[in-house]
This record gives sequence, C-alpha cells and structure tokens, in this order.
Amino acid sequence: MLDSEKFITDDYWQLIKYNYDQIRHAELKASIIISIYSIFFTVAYTIDILDEENVYDFNFDDKVIYLKILAVLPGIFFTIRSFVACISCFLPRLKLSVKPSPLFFGDVQKNWPLIENYSDELIKLMDDDNKYKIHLSQMAFVTGTIADTKFKYVGSGIRNLVRSVVFFLIFFILVYI
Repeated sequence: MLDSEKFITDDYWQLIKYNYDQIRHAELKASIIISIYSIFFTVAYTIDILDEENVYDFNFDDKVIYLKILAVLPGIFFTIRSFVACISCFLPRLKLSVKPSPLFFGDVQKNWPLIENYSDELIKLMDDDNKYKIHLSQMAFVTGTIADTKFKYVGSGIRNLVRSVVFFLIFFILVYI
C-alpha cells in the first residue's frame, strides 16, 4: 500500500473516531440533563421536608390553586418529554441497511461465528483497497448517522429541560407568594 493510500484510509478512521467521539459527547450531555433533574428534584423534595408549613398542602377553596396547577402540569409534561428524549439518546433505533462488515464489531459474531471464516473475510477485505474504502465509508456513514440522531434527542432534551424549569419556577413563585 502506498503512503498516500495509507493516509487516505487514516482519514476514514479519523472520521469514524470523530463520529464515535460525538456519540459519546451526546450521551454525556443526556446524562448531564438527567443529573440536573435529579438535583432539581432532590432540592425541591428537601425544601418541602424542611418547610414546617408544608407549602404543598393545597386548599381548593383558594382560587390561586388552579393557577398553580396550570403552572405545574406543563412542567411535568416537559420533564417527561425530556426524560424520554434522553433515554432515546442512549437507545437510538436506526433503520439503515448496510452490508455486513468484518470491521464493525456488531457484525462479526453474527456473520462470522468461526474465527477462520472471519480471518479469511478480513484478509480479503484488507487486500482490496476499493472494498476496504467502501466498508470504511459505510462505517463513517453509520456512525455519523448515529451521532446525528443522538444529538437530535439531546437537543430535544435540552429544550424540554428549559421549558420544564421555567414552568416549575413559575409554580414555586406562585406557591411562595
């Protein structure tokens, strides 16, 4: 293999590595969103326990209670949507049809259960530069699509986090006035 050919395949591997890094970043962001909710609910629960007046003791004779309920319901709705988006980030379901590749760990055991068959297939692939580049480009495409899908879920999780925090803040303001 020429040095320029090696350089080109290194570029493919760098792109695949970049996509995997983006996948990890998206999952980290989803974890942070869930952690923010955990902190938020822990603080809200702790404040309620420490409060001697028990501010959440609602009196339905008071007309403001309906405004409080209208403020908390969207907060709960956006919290659920945010959690669903974050969980979906960890479990993306892609409907891609690509040829099984001996380079992709998910295909190895399923398509080449015997090491001899796998070794033969891998050696044939590595010796054919054109097929090798095709497999690398498929891996780059798949990992890029996974990263894109995960970031869409994370973006949705962040948007819903902001919305839920706004509604919960409105709720807490209404409770404490």
